[in-house]
Amino acid sequence: MLESATLPRPGAQALSSTDEIARLNKIVQALMDRAERSANAQGSDFNLFQTTIMLEEQVLSRTAELEAALRENEEVNRVLRKTQADLVAAARSAGMAEIATNVLHNVGNVLNSVNVSAGLILSRVRASKVEGLARAVQLMNAHADGLGAFLASDPKGKLLPGYLMQLAPLLVAEQRTVVDELVALGKSVDHIKEIIAAQQAHARASSLIEPIRIHELVEDALRMNASGAARYQVVIGSGVARLPELPLDRGRLLQVLMNLVRNARQAMEAVADDRAKLMLDAEIVGDQTLRIRVADTGVGIAPDNLTRVFMHGFTTRKDGHGFGLHSAAIAAREMGGTLAVHSDGPGTGATFTLELPIRKAAETP
Repeated sequence: MLESATLPRPGAQALSSTDEIARLNKIVQALMDRAERSANAQGSDFNLFQTTIMLEEQVLSRTAELEAALRENEEVNRVLRKTQADLVAAARSAGMAEIATNVLHNVGNVLNSVNVSAGLILSRVRASKVEGLARAVQLMNAHADGLGAFLASDPKGKLLPGYLMQLAPLLVAEQRTVVDELVALGKSVDHIKEIIAAQQAHARASSLIEPIRIHELVEDALRMNASGAARYQVVIGSGVARLPELPLDRGRLLQVLMNLVRNARQAMEAVADDRAKLMLDAEIVGDQTLRIRVADTGVGIAPDNLTRVFMHGFTTRKDGHGFGLHSAAIAAREMGGTLAVHSDGPGTGATFTLELPIRKAAETP
């Protein structure tokens, strides 16, 4: 009996081949996708590598630029430090020059008074009647043995007692004048010392406070500015004499008054004698402030110059230096006060007002 063989069906083999081809196609596609992904991954790594290299180059370039800028900045800082040091040195030199100028200016003002006093003393001594007294004594010595008869009978002897009687009061007045001028000269020399001492005290940030009478300082300021014959009328207000003794810096206050009086005198040089008037007055305001006014009928001050009159070196005079009012303003500030000016314009005169705080006795060093 024959075995029956199982034959494949005709459509079954074709289906298996199609499936295999599809499976192979899937495998190929998968391999191709994998290869593409691998290529893409390798491309990404390469791009990242290139980007990293570019960033490193940019960082190095920027770092070099920053280092160059830093070196340039250090050089600029060095130049700035040197410039600052030069400016500080220049400012110090300028400050020292200004201080020296102010001191010399104020000393020069007082030296004018010294010269006046010295000249007056010299003229008094040269015109002294002492030589007449010496001749009278010599004449009496020549007739010492018969002095009584000489005085009674000799024509020259008869005149001698009367001459001596007239000579005595003249010599006394002469002595008084010379003594007064010597006292004034001594005050001027003392003020020169005070000017220098005030600068030394300023360097130590201190000042000398003492009880003073304003009218005495006003008189000293007027006397120290009386070079030659005064051609202007001086009017001192009643408030000056009524003020009590006040604890103030005598040297600095006298310095301010001297400069203000000198400025007023110079402002009236071109004014007719009958119009030249210097007025000073003082008062206590609110029990805490001393106010002193120095007014003149001089050339006045233009409105544009009112804010500049206290500046160092500012002056409207051809032979002026611009130190006096600047020095006065500095002294006022050093005393804790203010110095102001008012003028209605050219030809109307000017008024300077000094205000100073009055220290109580407990506050006075």
